[in-house]
Formats: sequence, structure tokens, C-alpha cells
Amino acid sequence: MSLALSLLTTERTLSRPVRGARLGWSARAACIISLQDEHGVRGRGEASPLPGYSPDSLAECQSALAALDSTRLPAAPSVGQSLVSALARASALLPERTPAARSALEAALLDLWSRAAGKPAWALLAGGCDTPQPRAVAALLMGDADEAIDDARLAYARGLRTFKLKVARPGALERELSAAQQLRAELGVDAKLRLDANQGFSVAEARACLPRFATVGLEFVEEPCALDALSPTSFGVPLAFDESLYELSPHDPRSVEPRLRGARALVLKPTLLGGISACQRWARLASRIGAEVVISHAFEGPHGLALSAALALSIGSERLAHGLDLQGARLEELPCFSEAHVAPWLAPGFGDWSVEP
Repeated sequence: MSLALSLLTTERTLSRPVRGARLGWSARAACIISLQDEHGVRGRGEASPLPGYSPDSLAECQSALAALDSTRLPAAPSVGQSLVSALARASALLPERTPAARSALEAALLDLWSRAAGKPAWALLAGGCDTPQPRAVAALLMGDADEAIDDARLAYARGLRTFKLKVARPGALERELSAAQQLRAELGVDAKLRLDANQGFSVAEARACLPRFATVGLEFVEEPCALDALSPTSFGVPLAFDESLYELSPHDPRSVEPRLRGARALVLKPTLLGGISACQRWARLASRIGAEVVISHAFEGPHGLALSAALALSIGSERLAHGLDLQGARLEELPCFSEAHVAPWLAPGFGDWSVEP
């Protein structure tokens, strides 16, 4: 039984431009893949490479998905085959250099299979365990120092208690230090504060400034500088890895385990890592080294966000907040996202909100 495959390209303008330490985006384009079985059940996934971070482009993803032989895609996992193994085998039909396309394909299959089974996507990923607790989300503070303070106040009013401040913008160190100090003073000692430098510091800069940031009490610092220049215990503050994993993901995670041991968290973005099966591999490594798994978005549309929500509920940390603050990222709301949490949904697949392509 073969699946019918169709593709649709979309583009949307963000309600407000977003930016990291080095790059910014005002619009996001995506290729939506739809798979339909002989009973008319349909699953969807989103290929939405993040320019400047993703190793693939939208055109490369479109080409890879258009060339896919849908007769080789399973309508359901084989008897005795695990869900993740089936997804990995399917996405291996696509080039390794197109992780966003692989993520889209695996998401579409998960959506299809869970709809056919009458289960939410997170439940199929979790293997039928009890309904998980909602996962907290971390406020994303992306603007300059003054804007970050205002955004933090709004996020606190929405019920968020973990805050991620983007740092390492050129010439902004003193303003960023002041913002971190003001955030701690305003949010109180119980709020959790993390930094994300997007590898924007040099080693010398990181060694000089991280102890100063640490005086405000940090949950962790994401990617202060390039992976080759550090270890998780380099700077005396807890570290989390995000971009570094993209560089390592083509390899067996076990081979890089010693380089990541001691990390507080691994931040997983399925669009950039290659989808569900890749995130599962990194989650197993995180378990071995005692790190938490934090799921984050890459400013995708609703299909990509739904996948991140399903991963957060199935393999994501119950203790650390996830990078899924839609309001802070200027993204459209989804039913499973409340003011401060990602909550389990009951509808099959990724839910009933999905728009027909």
C-alpha cells in the first residue's frame, strides 16, 4: 500500500522581526509535505530551514522531497519494528545534508500513523505511557537590553518563570550585564535566568565576562563560543549545547560523548538536527551523561511547532523549561500552547488545528 505525497510551499511574515546574537529574520518560508494513506488519513510535516543556521536551504529540501519515492514509505511501522527505527529508515531515503526535509518527512509519518491509530502524536512517541505533565516554557528575550526588560515583565505577567536572555552582540557587553542584573532584581531569586550567546564570544571574551554574568545566578549559558574551544566545565558556569550539535549530528553521538560530558542540557531543534530519530539519539546520549533535554523551535510554522511540542511532552525535561515561548518569538499560538506551558492534547496526530494544504 503506497502513500500519496504532495508538497506546498508557504511563506509568512513574522509579526515582528526576531533576532539572535548574530542573525535576524523577518519572514519564514517552508515546504509542507502531506502524506495520505488509502483510507484518506493524512499526515503533515514542515521543512523550514533557518537561514544562517541550517546546513540546508528551502530549495534543497523541496528538491529532496519532490524526488522521494513515496512507494518506499511505510503506511505503518513493520511488525516488531520500533516507531523511531521506522522513522529513521524512512528519513534515510533523503540526503543527510537536508535535515529540515528529514524532519518534515518524519513529522508527516508520525502525524499520519498517530491519526490512523487514533492517538495524539506525543502518545505514540512516548509508547503509550500515562499522560505527561505539561512542560514549562522559557521566555525568549531577543531585543536589546531595554527591550528585554520590557519583554520579561510581560512574560512574567503571563506566568513564565524561566527567562533566556540573548547576549554577545557586538559592543553590547556592559548593557547586557546591566540587563541581566536588572532582570534578577526585578524577577526575584526564584526566577530562573539563562543566557544564549549563539557562539558570539571569543574564548578570551567568554573567560572574562561569564564570571561577571554568573554573579546574578544562572541556570546555564548556551553556546558561549565555538565547541572546539571549550568543554562543559571550561568557565565555571553550567553550559548547554545547541549549535554545536548541528556540527556533530552527522556522526554517532557516542563518538562525541566525552566532549559533552558535564553539560547541563542539550537543546534540541528537530528542524536543524534531522527530525525525531535524530532527537531521540541525542536524548539517549543526554541520559547517559546526566544532561537534561530541552526542546526548542526554529521559528517554524504550526506544523513544525507541533512536532516540537510532541517531542517536549515525550522526551523533554520535566524540570527545565523548553524553548517554546511562542509569544516571545512572535509566533502564532497553537491550542496545545498555554500562556506558560505546553500541554498534552487529546486529538489524534498533531491535533485538529491543521490547515489543509
